[in-house]
Amino acid sequence: LKEIGIGYWKMDAKAYDYPVKAVPWDPKDAMDPKLKALRDDRGYSYADIITIHPDHLPEFDKKIAAFFEEHIHDADEIRYILAGSGYFDVRNLKDEWVRVHVKEGDLMTLPEGIYHRFTCDDKKIIHAMR
Repeated sequence: LKEIGIGYWKMDAKAYDYPVKAVPWDPKDAMDPKLKALRDDRGYSYADIITIHPDHLPEFDKKIAAFFEEHIHDADEIRYILAGSGYFDVRNLKDEWVRVHVKEGDLMTLPEGIYHRFTCDDKKIIHAMR
């Protein structure tokens, strides 16, 4: 995945408390020194926290279907999985889908312009910082 620009860090998500939802969430509020260092090194100044679950996301099924539509962004996409799990599908250099199972503590960055999509796994819950 490094060859297509995906970054990965293993974090200690259980060691710190995060809200169920905060849009926006000030990354300067991070207590985790590893997260603070990553934020500062990469120049991240915005974050939000969401929980994708039928109890926390209105129109859950509709939103999951939209997340699973292949799309790109004009900036890096950052996902820090605070709890739960799900799948990111990304296109490799051969234009083939590669599935990445993200779990609690995974922090992944997708570079600007990479085609991707997301879906929950069978647990249907993911708590993530973006």
